[in-house]
This record gives sequence, C-alpha cells and structure tokens, in this order.
Amino acid sequence: MYSESWRSYHNFDHIRACLQWLDDCGRHADDFDAIEMAIWFHDCIYVVGASDNEARSRDFFLDESRGVLGDPYRKLVAHLIMDTCHRDIPDSRDGKLLADIDLTSFGLPWDDYLSDSVNVQNENSILKPPTLESRTYYLNKLKQRKTIYYTDHYLRHYEMSAQRNIARHLVEIHDRYQRD
Repeated sequence: MYSESWRSYHNFDHIRACLQWLDDCGRHADDFDAIEMAIWFHDCIYVVGASDNEARSRDFFLDESRGVLGDPYRKLVAHLIMDTCHRDIPDSRDGKLLADIDLTSFGLPWDDYLSDSVNVQNENSILKPPTLESRTYYLNKLKQRKTIYYTDHYLRHYEMSAQRNIARHLVEIHDRYQRD
C-alpha cells in the first residue's frame, strides 16, 4: 500500500522516518511495540481528500490482526492509530508521543520541512489544483494550538523549529498567491 505510485508523502519513506524517530525517542514510550505497530498501519489506507483515512487504516489493522494478536493489544494499537488524526489531544502518553512522531517533519530543518510539505501538496493536488485555503488550512490549525507537540522531548527538540517553519511557510504561501 505504501508503494502506490501516486503517494509522494504518505509512503514508505514516511513510515521509515517515523520508525527512526521512534528509535530516537522510544525511551519515553510506555509500550514501544504498540507505537511501532501503529506507525506501520497508521497511513496504510490513504485516499486523497478523505477525512477518515485513519479510521480506514485502523479498521484494516483490526481485520488483519484478528485471531493473530490479542484483543487488548489490538485495541491499544487501534486507539493509537486514531491519535494520528491530530484532531484532539491524545489521552495517553504513548498517543502523544505517536502524534508528535507523525508531525516531526514540521520541526525539521527548513529544507527537509519544505520537501515534505511539497510532497504532501503533490498528493493533495491529485484531485484539484491547490488554493490558498487548501495550502494554509492545516498550517493555520497547527499555528492556533498552544503547542505543536505534546511531549517534553518534542517540545524541547522540535517545537521552536516547527513554529518558525510554519510561520515562514505561511508567509511564503501568501506572498506567492499575492503575486499570482
């Protein structure tokens, strides 16, 4: 699934990066294995423009793991997968860590952040050309949060950079649309 040709961000490179970031901060996890399993499945179903990709991915995980993994573990992983929706503050320490891992690219050095942003935009523009609103909606939602990240590790290592990247990117997007 992660090798579908149209995926330019939600592909195996994103999963590999998430796994590396988990390795980097995994000492803060309560259940490292559950977070790792959630990483593998959290974007396996990805339909551009759909608002229920995480739920579809969770359901796929639950179907594939039925009879193979224990129900408490399956329930935990399913809950973690839903924490990657980024709609609400996760209710567990591991959920917060996974949510932070999934958003790590916002706090990367500018060129890496911008590369990931371009890849996301390439995926999103499959359905229709990007608009100012579509390019800035999620960035503005993140900017309105008290913090981008939840865990001490991410607040310490990535928060300032993420805030700067988002602010800079919003200015550049607005400037580009004013010129066009």
